[in-house]
Amino acid sequence: MTAFLEALGGKLAERWLALLVLPGLLLLATAGVAHTLGHARWHDAARLTEALNRLAAEPAWRSTGTLVLVLAGLLLAALGLGFAVQAAGTGVELLWQSTRPWWLAARRARRWQYARAVASEALLAAAHAQQGDDPRAPALAAEARRRALTSDRLGATVPACAFGVGDRLAAPAVRAESAYAMDLNVVWPRLWLILPAETRTELEQARVRLSSAARQAAWAAGYLVVGLLWWPAAVAGLVVAVVSWRQARTAAAVLADLVASTLDLHCRQLAETLGLSVEGAMTPELGARMTVLLRGQT
Repeated sequence: MTAFLEALGGKLAERWLALLVLPGLLLLATAGVAHTLGHARWHDAARLTEALNRLAAEPAWRSTGTLVLVLAGLLLAALGLGFAVQAAGTGVELLWQSTRPWWLAARRARRWQYARAVASEALLAAAHAQQGDDPRAPALAAEARRRALTSDRLGATVPACAFGVGDRLAAPAVRAESAYAMDLNVVWPRLWLILPAETRTELEQARVRLSSAARQAAWAAGYLVVGLLWWPAAVAGLVVAVVSWRQARTAAAVLADLVASTLDLHCRQLAETLGLSVEGAMTPELGARMTVLLRGQT
C-alpha cells in the first residue's frame, strides 16, 4: 500500500508539474522578458543579458535562504497562475457553449441559412443539368458537393450558439429529441452507469481533449495580455489560440459522435434495464416512455 501511495503521489506531482507549474513558469518568464525589453527593443538580447547580470550581482542573491525563498515564490506563483488558467479554461468551455453574445449567434444562423440556400440551388442546378444531358453536369455536381460540405461545416441544424463548438456538442441532444423523442439530459446519467468500461474510457478521453483545448485557449489569452508589453508574446498567443481552436473543434466533433453512437448502441439496453418492453429497434415511442419514466424518478 505504501508503494502504491508513493507511486500515485509521484504521478500526481508529475501531472501538476506538466499541466500547471511548467506552463506557469514559462508565462512568468515571458512576462519578465517583456518587462525588460518592451516593444522598442524587443530583440535586444544584450539588454536582457545585462539585466540578468545586474540581478545576479546583487548581494542578496548570494544567500542560500534568499534563493530558496525566491524559488519557492516562483513555484507558488506559477502554481497559482496554473490554477487560475485552469479555472479560466472552464469559463472558456462555458463560453463556447453559450448563446451569447446574441449577435454572433445570429450572424452564424444567417451564414448557415445562406449556405443552405446556395447548396440547395447548386443541387437543383446539377440535377437539371444531368436530366438534360448538359455537358456542364460534372462540374455542377462537383460544385453542389462543395457547397453541401460548406453548409455541413456550419452545422446540421440552425446554429443556436455563438461558436461552432457549442452547436457541435449540442447536436447529440438535438438528434436524441428528433430521432427518439428522448431528453438526453435526463437519460444520459442513467445510461452512463450501464456503459462498458471501454466505452466510458473513450468518452472520458474525448472530454479530456476538449478541456485541454480550453486550457490552451486560456494560456493563449495570457500570452496576448503579455503581448501588450512585448509583441512577440502576442504572436505566440495567436498561434496557441488558433491551435487550441482547431483542437477544440476536432475534440467536440469526436465527443459528439461518440455520444450519439453510445445512444444508438446502448439505449435499448437501458430500456430493458428499466423494465420496459423492447421489440426491434429503438423507436420514438420507447424513447418518450423512457424519458417520462426517468423524469418521474428525479
